[in-house]
Amino acid sequence: MDIQTIIELKNVSFQYNDSYEQLSGVDLSVAEGECVVITGPSGSGKTTLTRMLNGLIPNFYEGKLTGSVRLKGRDIHEIEPWSFGRTSGSVFQDSRSQFFTSVVADEIAFSGENYGLNPSLILERVSALAEEFRITELLSRGLHGLSSGEKQKTAFASARLTDPELFVMDEPSANLDMAATRELAGMLSALKARGKTIVIAEHRLYYLLPLADRIIYMDGGQITTEWTRAGLLALTSRELDAYGLRSLVVSEGTDNFTVRQAEQVRRNRQQNPEHIAVQHANIAPGRFKRAVLEDQSFVLNRGEIAALTGPNGAGKTTLARTLCGLLREQEGVIRINGEPCKANKRLRKMWFVMQDSDYQLFSDSVRNELLMTHEDEPDAARQAERLLKELDLWEYREHHPASLSGGQKQRLTFAVGLMNRPDMIILDEPTSGLDGRNMRRVIKLIREMAESGVTVLVITHDYELVCGACDRLLLLDDGKLQADLAVNSATVPEVIRLMQAGK
Repeated sequence: MDIQTIIELKNVSFQYNDSYEQLSGVDLSVAEGECVVITGPSGSGKTTLTRMLNGLIPNFYEGKLTGSVRLKGRDIHEIEPWSFGRTSGSVFQDSRSQFFTSVVADEIAFSGENYGLNPSLILERVSALAEEFRITELLSRGLHGLSSGEKQKTAFASARLTDPELFVMDEPSANLDMAATRELAGMLSALKARGKTIVIAEHRLYYLLPLADRIIYMDGGQITTEWTRAGLLALTSRELDAYGLRSLVVSEGTDNFTVRQAEQVRRNRQQNPEHIAVQHANIAPGRFKRAVLEDQSFVLNRGEIAALTGPNGAGKTTLARTLCGLLREQEGVIRINGEPCKANKRLRKMWFVMQDSDYQLFSDSVRNELLMTHEDEPDAARQAERLLKELDLWEYREHHPASLSGGQKQRLTFAVGLMNRPDMIILDEPTSGLDGRNMRRVIKLIREMAESGVTVLVITHDYELVCGACDRLLLLDDGKLQADLAVNSATVPEVIRLMQAGK
């Protein structure tokens, strides 16, 4: 049987209106049933390329497009915008941006209703997909109340409902815990076994290597390198670092881990005085809602770096929002430097860098974002320049924050937090959209903060970040802290086991 070409790009370039060129002279051909992984630095054009494959370019994102883009032999300009969903199922990095309804079951059913499928068939598929994605208990829930990982699963289930031939995904694992990522790999494997074509833009490669037929590396808007699975695995650790790639395997022995280099520093920090103490706290996502976290008790020492991890929906962000004063604890006490501290006072002592970076970007340029509220400080400009250079954002200093890629926005909100020199900083998935090179930049800056006496709490599913930066691992599940252990060379295997276990 002849294998059909599903995707064909010839000499494709694209520039968004009022922005710089994102793609330049791209040639790419993808055959039916292939799984192609696109990787490369943040801002290299990966997301822009995926937008051409699901019709968002040129039908939603306007700009100058040259070259030829064909799906199943048809030029994308000849395809009606409403009909792309029949060929191409999409999962975006920010799943909120693809939702049309307010309830999980309605969102999964939406595409089927849009294309006029039989109602009984829609109900059957919604039920089957919810069971497959383990979100049956969420079907009646509002989308706004879900965790990021639960939203991502809902988006994938919705993309699956009409059973398209092509699946286009942008960082689908970015907001998933390690157990959910393993489940995602299984679902992708099942799709590939059914002959579906899969194109995935990703930084986390370890879970995709068993599936990938080709790994394409983009840089500066161009495809510069291509590997087979065996070719990628043959790269040395030095070569991986040079490409800015993440670990290819989940192993405590990988050279990318820097846990052993920092052990003495970590031991020293464990002797620091108590900074934040939580005693018997009951915590809820709203003032009058039922507590989801009960009898929470733990202590963070000054300058300590603690990882807060656990399954999607375990309440990690709710706990963090309470610590920094955005929510009030229902019962119990939270102390700072030995003194009880109410929520309104904690707001002035801590800085929370959210996972959804768009919520914290307000200015008209990258540089002004850092200088906002610091205009009268004599060293503000110098500090802003240092941070932007450290995080590889200096060349974008005059760009509007909205024009940045997801990973660049993530680094910008991190830089804003550092500009405020807080007593304690809480980072919610600070490396979720970052390539290996920028992940290591963030690890370096987190360590520097801790050395200056700032206490750091990192909400994360990223085992490389935990092993590379953190002193302790706090595992949250079923409303309780299930584990609290030091991170060192002896405990790294247990750290990875706990992070992989899920529920």
